[in-house]
Amino acid sequence: MYNTIVAAGHLASDPEMRQVGDNKVCKIRLCVSGKRAKEPCFIDAELWNKQAETANQYLTKGRPIIIQGELRNSSWESEGKKYNKMFISASTFQFIGGSNDSDPKAESKQAVTAGSVDEEIPF
Repeated sequence: MYNTIVAAGHLASDPEMRQVGDNKVCKIRLCVSGKRAKEPCFIDAELWNKQAETANQYLTKGRPIIIQGELRNSSWESEGKKYNKMFISASTFQFIGGSNDSDPKAESKQAVTAGSVDEEIPF
């Protein structure tokens, strides 16, 4: 079976990065609803290590991106109630559209970091 999801949308909030052991994780919330949707649809995603650092540095609320990864489920119990939440564990992401800034340096930063941000590939 395949477990791949691709989602495009706007960031609903600024990224939140934290340290988990020796790794870094950046959590983002993506609004994937169209303009005509009666209710917005939000999906959470997490990026790890180098991608987490890049996302935390360049992404801000409202920025359009495309994200690809695996759909995962998180389960927990709180005050006797069981909860489940689906989220994307991202393998790649891309910036789309223009920069939110009018700063020409921001445009060059986008060009340098656009595309997927891969970990080192051992060859």
